[in-house]
Amino acid sequence: MKKVAILFVAILSFVSTTTQAQDSCTVCKPYPWEVGALLGVNQYFGDMHCSKPYASQNSLVGGVFLRRHISDYIAVRPQVLFGRLAGNDLDNPDKRWDYRRLKFTSPLVEAALLAEIYPFKERKFLCEGFTKKTLSPYIFAGIGVTYTNPTITQQPGATFPVIPRDLQADRDNLKKFGAVIPFGLGLKYNASERWTIGVEAGYRYALSDYLDGLSIAGNDGRNDGYFLANILGSYRFGDKDSDKDGVVDKCDLCPNEPGLRKFQGCPDTDGDGVPDKDDACPTLAGPLGLKGCPDTDGDGIADKDDACPTLVGTAALNGCPDKDNDGVADKDDACPDVPGVKELRGCPDTDGDGITDKEDACPNVAGPASLNGCPDSDGDGVADKDDDCLNVQGASSAKGCPDSDGDGVPDNKDLCPSIPGLVSNQGCPEGYVNGVAPALGYKTKSGCLITTAELDELGFAAQGIEFYAGTNKLKPSSYKSLQRVCKVLTRCPDAVLGINTYNDGGKSAADVRLAKLRACAVYTYFLKKKCISKSRMTYDGFGDEDPKTFYLTPDGKKAGSRTEFVLK
Repeated sequence: MKKVAILFVAILSFVSTTTQAQDSCTVCKPYPWEVGALLGVNQYFGDMHCSKPYASQNSLVGGVFLRRHISDYIAVRPQVLFGRLAGNDLDNPDKRWDYRRLKFTSPLVEAALLAEIYPFKERKFLCEGFTKKTLSPYIFAGIGVTYTNPTITQQPGATFPVIPRDLQADRDNLKKFGAVIPFGLGLKYNASERWTIGVEAGYRYALSDYLDGLSIAGNDGRNDGYFLANILGSYRFGDKDSDKDGVVDKCDLCPNEPGLRKFQGCPDTDGDGVPDKDDACPTLAGPLGLKGCPDTDGDGIADKDDACPTLVGTAALNGCPDKDNDGVADKDDACPDVPGVKELRGCPDTDGDGITDKEDACPNVAGPASLNGCPDSDGDGVADKDDDCLNVQGASSAKGCPDSDGDGVPDNKDLCPSIPGLVSNQGCPEGYVNGVAPALGYKTKSGCLITTAELDELGFAAQGIEFYAGTNKLKPSSYKSLQRVCKVLTRCPDAVLGINTYNDGGKSAADVRLAKLRACAVYTYFLKKKCISKSRMTYDGFGDEDPKTFYLTPDGKKAGSRTEFVLK
C-alpha cells in the first residue's frame, strides 16, 4: 500500500507542475461541476474467494457522484455506492474450500472521495470555446468508508466444519464500518459540452478483514477487498448564462448581449465573420483583414480610410492612384501625367529652383521666383536674358546697365555719364553737343564761375594723372596735376566734383574694380589736402570705353587708365 500511495503522489505532482506547459490554446473552460450516476458489477475477494479472479457471486452496484474539475488534468469526485457483496467456497474452481462449504452475503454501502488524474487533459477546446469530442483516459485513487453487515452460512456436506468458537470470535470482532482505499483506471468520453459517458475498473483494498465477516475462522493474514467495473454518465453544470446565448458569462466576452458561440458570445450584426466588438464597421460587411470594413475598389484599404474609395490606389496615398508615380495622388497632382516633386504639387522642376517648369521662363537654368526662374548674374534685379550689362549691376530702367547720373540713359550710351542730362541729348544737359559742354564755363549754385579755360585746365590735369601698372597707387608725377585741380576747387567752395576713372584694356569685373580703386585714390588725395570736403565729391570706376583706342598722357604716351573730372 505504501508503494501505491507514493506512486499516486508522484503522478499528482508531475501533472500539477506541467499543467501550464501543456496548454496550447488559452480558452475559457465552462462548467467545472458534474453530477452523475454509475452502474456496475463487483467481485468480492476475501476468505471465501481465492486471490485469483473468477466469476463468483457477482452483484450489481449503483451510485451517484459529484465531480469538481480543479484543472484540465485533475478532478475531485465524492461518490456514494449501493450494492451487495457475496462469496461461496463452492465456486472456487480448484475446489480448494469444498470441505468448509461457507458462503456469505452482505449489503454494501460505500462513501468515497476520489482524485482523478487525466494525463492527456480531461477536455480539449477549440480557441472559439467549443469542446471537442474526445476520449480521456484517467487514473483514480482515494479513500473511502464502507458499511457491511455479513451473514455467514455453512452449507450441508462440510467434511471439516469450522470450529464454532472461531466463528463466534469473528462475530465478536465484527466491525460494520471500515476504511477502503479505492484505485483504478477509467476512460471518459465527452459526448457534448454538457454530457459525458465513461467506463472504469478499480479495486477497493479494505483496511479490514471483516467485509465477509470471517477472519480468525478463515485467512486472518490477508485483508478483504472487492473489484468494481462501472459505466458512468454525468451532466456538467455550474456557470451562469445571463444573455441565454449558450455561452456562460465567465466565457462570454459580451455577457449582456446575445451573440454567437464561435465569437465567444459576441454578436456579428453584418454577418461578415468579424464580431461587432472587433468590427470597425459593424453594420457594413467587410473582410477580417480590414477589421470588418468594406473595400469597394479592392485596393486593400477600407472605404472609411480611402480618400478615393472607387479608384484603386496605394496605402501611402490613402488609397488614391498616382499615374506618374511621383508620390503625389492624381487628385492633388497639378501635373498628373508628368513626374514631379511633392512640394510643387507633382509638377517637374528641371533646374531645381523651386519654380515649376510650366511657370519657369528659364526652365533649364536656376533663378529666383521674382525673375520667373531666370538667373541674375550681377544681382541687379534684371534677368540675364534681359540684361545688356551682364557683369555690372545696373538699373532695370536701363536694361541692367548702370546709370551713374540717374538721368535714364545707361552709362554705356550716356555721353555725359556723370552729369544728369536729357534722354534726347544722349544723357547730356541741354547745350551739350556730342558730350561736349558749351564754352561758357561752369557756374555753381552760389554763382562762383569756373571759366572755360579753367575747365580745360581740369581736363588737362586729369590727363596727367598716372598710376603704377596694375595698382591704384598714384605716381608722384601726378601730384602736380592734382594740385592744380585743388586750386580751382578751393576758389569755388560749393562746387561738386565727380571723379571717374576708366581702365584701359578690358571690361571684366577685375578691370572695373581696379578702376574704382584708382578713382578712390584720387578722392583720398583731395581729402588729405583738404581742398574739397567729402560731401562735395563722388567717385566711380568703369571698364574700357573703346578697346580699340589707347589712353594717352598729355605727352602722347600710352596710359593704363584715364581719369576725368566732372563738375556737377
